[in-house]
Amino acid sequence: MECISISFKSAPEEIRRIFVFTQEEKKQLLEQAEQAVLLATCNRTEIYATGKESLFPVLERLLAEKSGMEETELRRIAKRFQGKKALEHLYRVTCGMDSMVLGEDEILGQVRQAYLFSCEEHRTGYELNTAFQGALACAKKIKTETDISKSSVSIATLVSNEVFRTENAIMREEDAQSGREEGLRVLLIGGSGKMGSIILKNLLDRGSIHVYATKRNHSVTDRERSNLTVVDYGERYRFLKQADVVISSTESPHYTITAGKAAELLKDGRERLFIDIAVPADIDREISALPGCRLIAIDDFRELAGRNNLRKQQAIADAGELMSEELETLYKTLAFHEAAGQLNKWKESFAGCGLDKILFFLRDNLDSDSFQAVLEAFGKAQEGRN
Repeated sequence: MECISISFKSAPEEIRRIFVFTQEEKKQLLEQAEQAVLLATCNRTEIYATGKESLFPVLERLLAEKSGMEETELRRIAKRFQGKKALEHLYRVTCGMDSMVLGEDEILGQVRQAYLFSCEEHRTGYELNTAFQGALACAKKIKTETDISKSSVSIATLVSNEVFRTENAIMREEDAQSGREEGLRVLLIGGSGKMGSIILKNLLDRGSIHVYATKRNHSVTDRERSNLTVVDYGERYRFLKQADVVISSTESPHYTITAGKAAELLKDGRERLFIDIAVPADIDREISALPGCRLIAIDDFRELAGRNNLRKQQAIADAGELMSEELETLYKTLAFHEAAGQLNKWKESFAGCGLDKILFFLRDNLDSDSFQAVLEAFGKAQEGRN
């Protein structure tokens, strides 16, 4: 298996945004890559593929065509993994060990969705099926048996925590002056998506925060909440002026908030926080130049994630050990499958050979560690028979 990866570790958001795929574009890419899985999230675009020959040239060409980059430029931001390193990378990604926020929950669902999409398109074979099913099972095991997911484990949670800190700061300032009866007001654009839904739930559960959540063609939530107002997406600017915090998390190819339009409405200079966790970006970066406006973008959460990751060092070590064990099982499963077609030939070749001759043959053809492992395996087999 081979993997080509463009992630937050190798490319900033303005570069990653040009690798956003529509469903139709995903299908077209998979058709050209034969057996492959395309994983595309806000923080990474990766292709896992198998074939009789190296597929890196094909994958690089496909990504270059998608982005409009020259292949030589693409190679500067793309990481390549092959064989066991590709398998290990897949496991690390799926288990949240390669995420901006270590142990995040969302990536597990995103990997599963990407894998199932390739299955539906009939673009997976034995190795991809075995690897992805193993990675998904390993991620669930790590989530259950370690503490890696016990603290803030997602961008959505970090966003919510940033809103809560803003609420505390604003309320203290307001109370020191004249006080105000209503709590923090948040305009949430994209509350129907997975990330937006998590943020919406976190904010509503706070109780003291009133959320104005946009909708397009369907309801943001089926629940009636006194601190929730559902507004049409087209009316978002009408609620912008009264908002203390604006969060945008959509898959729109266009800006949901532009600096020019916002400047017409936000002339009071009151402090406002804008949070943009979309790729490509939802909020015009120039908005940070407006009086009182502060913008936090997806890449700015690296520092927040870093502090969170430091608190998880033991859980990370436990998860890494468990993942290594699961990878060993995967390597042996794939190796046995590859060798299964040769079993009959081997039986013919070694017909009439005693165990001592086979052991001498292995001794002369294996390194000392491998040969020692074979002897120990025979010893365990003997103990089992006794």
